[in-house]
Amino acid sequence: MASVYDIITERVMEQLARGVVPWRKPWATDKRYRFPLNMSSGKPYRGINVFLLASQGYDSPLWLTFNQAKSFGGNVRKGERGTPVVFWQWPDEKAKEKARAAGKQPAPIVRYYTVFNVAQCDGLPEVKTAAAKDERTTAERIAECEALVAGIENAPTYREAPEAWYRPADDVLGMPAFDKFHSPEAYYATLFHELTHATGHDSRLGRLKNPDANFSFGSETYAKEELVAEMGAAMLCGVTGIVDKTLDQSASYIAGWLKALKNDKTLVVYAAAQAQKAADWLRGENGSSGSSSGDEE
Repeated sequence: MASVYDIITERVMEQLARGVVPWRKPWATDKRYRFPLNMSSGKPYRGINVFLLASQGYDSPLWLTFNQAKSFGGNVRKGERGTPVVFWQWPDEKAKEKARAAGKQPAPIVRYYTVFNVAQCDGLPEVKTAAAKDERTTAERIAECEALVAGIENAPTYREAPEAWYRPADDVLGMPAFDKFHSPEAYYATLFHELTHATGHDSRLGRLKNPDANFSFGSETYAKEELVAEMGAAMLCGVTGIVDKTLDQSASYIAGWLKALKNDKTLVVYAAAQAQKAADWLRGENGSSGSSSGDEE
């Protein structure tokens, strides 16, 4: 029986095989919306669910389960294919006690359920399917990027450099000068990538353990961390409403991720969970409510 990791990884690999990179596609075809939302609760999806849903290409950001569609008096159109979303299910007290008795730490189990976009449904009330639009101007979006970066507490040391990089050993971030980029959006998308790396430092989220030993190019840790940084940057671009049109989606880039995902079925869910934590931290929302990896129905 396929695990949740297998199911999610297979879906992402299907997209990559079609040339769609989920973490590099805008949140929705209609860029007026920030994030995919659950129509019933109104809450935005988080973690890997953001990419699974936003990359489907629907104009509406609203999603719901088969039963939720029925509760609104509508129905999912026959023949429509749903999209899996994950959530973490914590064990009950009995299961926690059993784990402790065996000398183990109680841990959540990843689960999934299926949702459908409102465009895949009939009979839903129009008043419910109308989501709030993102009406910010380009200048306002860039100002929000500036404010986000300026508001980071315990930021790494910044240094002007010919290329963008983050060095965890001494917690230094290098960036080319602002005017070297073709657009403000490209500058901030790149900076968000490096800042996501920086959240892994021991003084922040502690994701990069012993960086001198295992953060080398081509290592398994490096591949995981690169995906965390890509996803974290994408989340921050989504929050601020910017889109970097120069992102690499070449055949070699896609082939590299197909190979990595084939070798590690937990990679994409893990990376998205860590990226969500990083994006929350950079926005000053440490310990924000909700699972960092998924959403309960």
